[in-house]
Amino acid sequence: MKKGVVIGGGIAGLVSASILSAQGFEITLLERNEQLGGKLRDVCMGEYQFDFGPSTITMPWVFEQVYREAHCILDPELRFQPLMINSRNFFLDSKYIDLTADPEYMAHQMGELCPEDRQSLVAYLHETKRMYEVVEEILLENSSMEWKDFLHPSMTKALFSVHAFQTMDSFHRRYFEDSRLLAMMNRHATQMGSSPYQTPATMAFTAYLEMVQGVHYVEGGNYRLIEAFARLAEDVGVTVCMQSGVEEVRIENGQVRGVRLENGDDVSADFVISNVDVRTMQESLYPEKYRKTERTEPTVSSFLMLLGTDRKWPHLHHHNRFFPVDSGREYIDIFEQKKWSYSPMISICNSSYTEPERAKQGTGSNLSVMVHVPANVGNQRDENWFERYYQYRDELIYQLEGTWGLEGLEDSIEVQQLYGPKEIEAMSGAWQGSLYGPVLHGRKAFLRPSMKESRFQGLYYTGGSTHPTGGAPMAALSGMTIAKRVQQDAEHKMKVNV
Repeated sequence: MKKGVVIGGGIAGLVSASILSAQGFEITLLERNEQLGGKLRDVCMGEYQFDFGPSTITMPWVFEQVYREAHCILDPELRFQPLMINSRNFFLDSKYIDLTADPEYMAHQMGELCPEDRQSLVAYLHETKRMYEVVEEILLENSSMEWKDFLHPSMTKALFSVHAFQTMDSFHRRYFEDSRLLAMMNRHATQMGSSPYQTPATMAFTAYLEMVQGVHYVEGGNYRLIEAFARLAEDVGVTVCMQSGVEEVRIENGQVRGVRLENGDDVSADFVISNVDVRTMQESLYPEKYRKTERTEPTVSSFLMLLGTDRKWPHLHHHNRFFPVDSGREYIDIFEQKKWSYSPMISICNSSYTEPERAKQGTGSNLSVMVHVPANVGNQRDENWFERYYQYRDELIYQLEGTWGLEGLEDSIEVQQLYGPKEIEAMSGAWQGSLYGPVLHGRKAFLRPSMKESRFQGLYYTGGSTHPTGGAPMAALSGMTIAKRVQQDAEHKMKVNV
């Protein structure tokens, strides 16, 4: 069991391939596109550079751990820069709150804007820190959870201790009265593609990561992370094949034997790791007899506008979020009515704030404007999706100019590119453009799709649609976890065959 194929060159695919190759496995990584990275991409338009995909980087030590697992030193070109302000959060009362890992600055802001919640914030951060420590042990370091795990007394006790049977919204209401703070804290559910009204409070541990340990930026753009992992893969001997789409996994007598490429070539292997969305894989890349359709609700997708402008706006920071007066309306629109919301929380990543040279030699802005939309794009196939994109674009520009102080935005745009669920699905293989696989609602938050196929031997999963969840650091954790699982299975097989 020494020869493996990794399908997909996202973070998790690159990480698992590199670690296994460093451990002596013969690994071939197959990427169907011209560019590695999955949902994390580098987009250049004229004098403007953009990061497409995850923009909030936490847990930089996770990426450093990848190099240790691969027995390599950290790439000197991979540098993480802590942001003084994690995000600037705007509200319709013309006030904003800067979320930061600086406790004194946070206390000062709370004293001015919402003094009644000042002490509650301290208690909240202490509780989310404790929750993170439990989650790290029972979830992040395990390859998966099954129903039988919930029956173990220690697991039940641990789940109660991290408020697994309470929604994130109700948990936050125990601490905060101010509607602005509630809106800011609840969006931690949307970072995982889910609704705070259905996501377990356990997932609030991400607040600790941002507000205590801080948010980082990769110097030169977050795509430098992919470039560094690509160099690592090359250094440890991974064979990387670009524009090599997989047509089907080859299975004989219940055992994976490799894959068949879209060009008809066969690549033999003892095992396959899929960095493709689990549902896409099961519905499209399995042999016909093994294919199945899961009736799982997907996480959100996104509508993204990359706007290169010839001007700046002084009130914008690196990460910016604009909250509507009724922040709960968006969740109803997306998860219950399955429609694009016209009252969305708008996120803008403005990396030219930190690195001005990324936008017109320091004189402009590179705005990545993102809102969440439903992942189910079935209705888009029956309509003029191009027209829909531009109608929605015009509405968001109107809101940003008229409500959020970006006067002159429309006239300042020099280059632009629009993306929606249709493009995300085409680029990354994400099922119907879903960002993180199945939603993290109720028990589904803990019963993520398994990292190992049970119906036949030799197929593993990694990435945002499986364990633990989506986001750049979680994808790296997923890659390390599945590499360890493959090593354990290989060692077990060797002992059995002795």
